[in-house]
Amino acid sequence: MKLGVCVPNYGETTSVDGLRTVALEAEKLGYSSVWTTDHVLMPQQSGTPYERILETITSLAYLAAITSTVKLGISSLIIGMRNPVVVVKQLATVDQFSGGRVILATSSGWNEQEFAHLGANFQNRGKRLDETIGLIRELWSNPQPKFEGRVLQHKFSKAVFEPRPVQKHLTVWIGGTSEAAMRRAVALGDAWHPNVIPLDAFRKLVSDFRRIPGAEHKDICVRIGLNSKAQKSEYVGAQGERRFMLTGNMKENKETIAELEKLGVSQMIVVPSPEGRTPIPDQVESLRLLAEDTIRRSDYIA
Repeated sequence: MKLGVCVPNYGETTSVDGLRTVALEAEKLGYSSVWTTDHVLMPQQSGTPYERILETITSLAYLAAITSTVKLGISSLIIGMRNPVVVVKQLATVDQFSGGRVILATSSGWNEQEFAHLGANFQNRGKRLDETIGLIRELWSNPQPKFEGRVLQHKFSKAVFEPRPVQKHLTVWIGGTSEAAMRRAVALGDAWHPNVIPLDAFRKLVSDFRRIPGAEHKDICVRIGLNSKAQKSEYVGAQGERRFMLTGNMKENKETIAELEKLGVSQMIVVPSPEGRTPIPDQVESLRLLAEDTIRRSDYIA
């Protein structure tokens, strides 16, 4: 299993210095990837840590300049709130800056008011995401791209998308735990990217996913909280749902990782500030303990 880190581009402790510190420490410790989180204009008193946030793609460009080996991802980019052609150009540019290290996780989004703030249609976001993934693939991989949307208002046949990204194929993970998200991951993605919820419920989610025809060929790459000072392994997510986190109990962490491996999880993106309030030194300490004390680096971190 490979391990990545969600860096603190959001929450109460967000700062440029904190973003840099966590990203560089993650790379130093041997984690395989670093990830930003995406929101743009949340409503006041949303009950989430995302009201204070550094923009995700430009944060990724900054990380490209200060790191050298880690993959660079977004978990998860809500493309439905943006012009998708501009997004692909931005990601291709970061791929150039980083020498071909970009990964993308994307999902349909969940906050209707944020969509309204950005003038985006919330009701057809799933259909637009499906078309957008095709648009991304076309621009990224075809030297002579052409596209005509049915839902998207984009049409081109003699367009130039240069310079080309370094990678010939952009790895795309699909986030979400709904049946629609799972089917999208199988049909259009390289992997399914759910948040880890309490393990009994998560086992059922994985079972539901694996029943979809073709799912046996897809990776499962999860996002999971991490707080070495936490006593309980559950916390409340942004939508009020129960989520699971790794804690200071290293024995239980090992058992959790082993269970996730049995379920077929191939990558785990840990979030060292799951509720957006963890001080930067504590985030670094959690990452260090996980890397050095909980798992054998040669087995899990590549």
